[in-house]
Amino acid sequence: MELAALEAIGTESAEWAAIVDQLSKRGKVRSRGNTGGGIFVEIEPGPGGTEIVRKRQVSQKDVWLSVERLDHGLGIILHLKGDGIALLEGYAVGLEDTLKIDFERARFEVTNKPGPLATNDS
Repeated sequence: MELAALEAIGTESAEWAAIVDQLSKRGKVRSRGNTGGGIFVEIEPGPGGTEIVRKRQVSQKDVWLSVERLDHGLGIILHLKGDGIALLEGYAVGLEDTLKIDFERARFEVTNKPGPLATNDS
């Protein structure tokens, strides 16, 4: 799911495409957390990633994921910290509990507006 979200963010601009390319090729997931209102994934950019990451702070394009068992899906934002760590934030669009979702295994789809997964069985 992280790679699909990153690829969608990478379509925002050439600058974000370069950042996403760096994270996809050399980055490593440092931690994952499910807060109940969304998810946070910390990504270490790998060798040479710090300079690219410091160019911008937060992605601006609307990126949405429809996720199984969520009626409204997730909005996705990529935060870039000064220490070179990227934080991928997925926030629940509706008032939903994300704790019931195993984001490493859940079916999902990148969409152009918030909403349920077409084959949602929630």
